[in-house]
Amino acid sequence: MKTLPFAAALLALAMSACAGQSSVGGTQNVYSGAENQAELGQVFGNSYLSRALKIQNYRSKRLDDGRLAIQFELFNDSDQNLRFAWALDWFDAQGFKIADATRHWAPVQLGGGGFTTIQQTAPTPTAENFKLQVTSPNEVH
Repeated sequence: MKTLPFAAALLALAMSACAGQSSVGGTQNVYSGAENQAELGQVFGNSYLSRALKIQNYRSKRLDDGRLAIQFELFNDSDQNLRFAWALDWFDAQGFKIADATRHWAPVQLGGGGFTTIQQTAPTPTAENFKLQVTSPNEVH
């Protein structure tokens, strides 16, 4: 009957290996943007984050090498500490996702009224659009 402890250990090992992966389970907010777009599109799935977290001062430009660079601030509009994680995906003009080896979920903690500036550069010059995903940190696993 030693197979049960071995199977349990194997399952635990597999689960811990998956814990480092960048998948999300649960609700999140998605902000979409493009070059020279004044406002970001918004889809809210997490009502708490949509009330507390604001995106402000969005800018974009093309670099000399043709890649799209973006910058924006994540602002905690509440008076409480706010914990969340964000990730960014890039898309070409036809809406196809561009593979990006640097993509990851970045955890953030902002004090009440605090902000952080995010700067990202597309992995290729073919990137035309992006989607910023924001979720509570306990949803990233």
